[in-house]
Amino acid sequence: MDRATTFVTGVVSGLAALAGWRYYRSRATESVDYEIRRLVDGVEIRRYPTVVVAETVAATEAIARRRLGEYAGGANRVGAKLPATTPLRTRIGSLEAPTQTQTGTEASARPVRVGSYLPPGYSPETAPEPTDRAVLLTVETPRTVAVRSVPRYPPTDRVDQARRELLATVERAGLAAVGSPFLFNYDNSLLGSLTGRAEVGIEIA
Repeated sequence: MDRATTFVTGVVSGLAALAGWRYYRSRATESVDYEIRRLVDGVEIRRYPTVVVAETVAATEAIARRRLGEYAGGANRVGAKLPATTPLRTRIGSLEAPTQTQTGTEASARPVRVGSYLPPGYSPETAPEPTDRAVLLTVETPRTVAVRSVPRYPPTDRVDQARRELLATVERAGLAAVGSPFLFNYDNSLLGSLTGRAEVGIEIA
C-alpha cells in the first residue's frame, strides 16, 4: 500500500470515527426539555421549566468548559459524576464564536460566561456543591425564550448574523426582549464543538 492510499484510508477512518462519536453524543446526552409555543419567521418561541445551572466566568470558553467538565466529573462536595446535558449556554460580548486567528490577548479581554444545565432530577437542594469557587450554581425559573438556529456557513460572522436576525424578528413580532442574547451549543462535550450545531436565543417577557 503506497503513502497516498494510506493517507486516504486514514482520513476516511478518522471521519467515520468522528461521525460515530457525534452519533454517540447525540444518543448519550440528555437535552433540557422545553415546549414550543409558536413559530415566527424561523424563530421558535419556547417555554423552559425551572432548571439548575452550573456557571462560570473565564477568560476563554475553553477554560470555562474545562471547569464545568471537572465539576461534572466529580469536582463537587460529594464526588458525584453528573450525566451530560445539552445545550451549553454561553454569554459573550458580540456572541461571535472564537476563531483560530484570535489571539490570547483578544480572548482574555472578553470574559465569557458559560452555563451547563444539570439533569432534571436535580433541585437547588440536591445539586452537588462545586469544590471550585469559580463554579457557581444558579436557578433559572420558568421562562419564555425566542431561539433561532445558527447556520454552519459562512464560518465567520455567522453567530452575529443569526443574532441580528433574531432580534429583528422579535421586534417585528412585537415581542419584548429581556436582557441580552446568548448562545446555545449542542455538542456539550465540554471540550469544544464537535457537531457545529448552535442557536442564538433571548428571553422574552
